[in-house]
Amino acid sequence: MRLLSELGYTRVRDLDGGIADWTAAGLPVEIGDSPLSLSKSSRVGRRTGAATTTWGASAMAWVSRRSIGGLLGAWLSINLGCGVLYWLVSFLPGHGLREPSRPMGHDAAALLEAIYFSFVTGLSIGFGDIVPVGAVRVLAVIQGGACLLLFGAIISKFVSGRQEELTEDIHRIAFEDRLGRVRTNLHLVVSEIQEISALCGEGRTTAAGVQTRIESAAAIFTGELRTIHDLLYRPQTAPDGDVLESILAHLDGGLREFGNLLECMSAEFRDAPALASSVRMLASLANEICGECVPREYAPHLKVWMDRIQTHAERLLGARA
Repeated sequence: MRLLSELGYTRVRDLDGGIADWTAAGLPVEIGDSPLSLSKSSRVGRRTGAATTTWGASAMAWVSRRSIGGLLGAWLSINLGCGVLYWLVSFLPGHGLREPSRPMGHDAAALLEAIYFSFVTGLSIGFGDIVPVGAVRVLAVIQGGACLLLFGAIISKFVSGRQEELTEDIHRIAFEDRLGRVRTNLHLVVSEIQEISALCGEGRTTAAGVQTRIESAAAIFTGELRTIHDLLYRPQTAPDGDVLESILAHLDGGLREFGNLLECMSAEFRDAPALASSVRMLASLANEICGECVPREYAPHLKVWMDRIQTHAERLLGARA
């Protein structure tokens, strides 16, 4: 049993001797995943591991919050501070910095030499003209490691900053492309609705093919209106004012023409399931577009377009009734 314990086995549910033999041997016991009895070394090890993890997480959080300038400032501060420490420790016999032929002095020139050595260490150059002696060797190793980590963080921020710029450019291009497709699709939908309205005026909307055209145009119109609705309710992706006005103008014209078409059509056509569903969705989405409804503050002339769109939504609901 002690061999099992030394190997790290502390759960003994399936042990032949059972829990009685295990506890009789004075070995640690746990219930579930929570140990009831652990050795002092295990508890100390866990506390040490948790403290190391917490310290590492705090260091990473500190680095992530700092700008490139802040990290460069920290790097300079470390090198300057360590240079002063090298010079101060040199007052202790057997410790400090040493040139090939003699120990470093204690005057102002020696301070400058210590700072020079500190920056050489921070840059990981290591010319070898000055070497640490005694306790400052530990300081030199710690300084070199800290400066390397800071350099890595600085380079990472440079790279991530460039990646963010490229990502923003990609999003902007994709966003502008999507806006262009919205305007094009709205123009095509309005043209299709106008053609169907002309057929309706001539009394030629009874053919099954015309009904299919109406339902298809309504479905496409609903999809584009949903995109415009999301656009207005996501202020962080708002387009330029001129582009938005063009889209709203196309939407206003499309809703007006669609309302005229519904009024021209017979009740039988309007009550077709597919068309009725599209009309309900169109009216619902358009009813949420008004100058005071959307979360962002827009220019007055844009609000006029939005209010007109909401008026068309009420008209669509009336045509359905």
